[in-house]
Amino acid sequence: MKKYLVAAFVALLGVFNATAQENKTIEVFECEANKLTVEGSTLICTGFGHLVFPKMDYSNYTGINFEAANFEKLDEKATGAVCSLKIEYTKNGETVKTSMGFYRTGKKKIEFKSFKDEKQGVISIDPSTITKVSIGMGKNKKVDINNIVLVAKK
Repeated sequence: MKKYLVAAFVALLGVFNATAQENKTIEVFECEANKLTVEGSTLICTGFGHLVFPKMDYSNYTGINFEAANFEKLDEKATGAVCSLKIEYTKNGETVKTSMGFYRTGKKKIEFKSFKDEKQGVISIDPSTITKVSIGMGKNKKVDINNIVLVAKK
């Protein structure tokens, strides 16, 4: 009897492991640079630009983590904002654009269910409705973006 219980338990663990989602790493070179220059993991922007993530289904993810480092203003008139995470999603058939700004370097952990929009405050985004994700930069700035990870549902 014990052998059957152990075998059933091992089989059940195998089913959970087979269906479990894994975090997905996104490399900077996989993204599309829109009005900015990419040198390795360094983003250089002289206008207003975006690093657009590859188009994908975000349904199985709860958020995005990344690290911003080595921020530098290329002009004394540049603002102190390091970068922003921009998400486009659909709500009631309409495209909604939202943005979360970052003013310090370091590790960023963003959850879709508690996204801190700059204008609306904290909002909840259904990952299955996301159509576009990008990291935005303002004029005359330079920053390293590393360790971009989509966090999987557990």
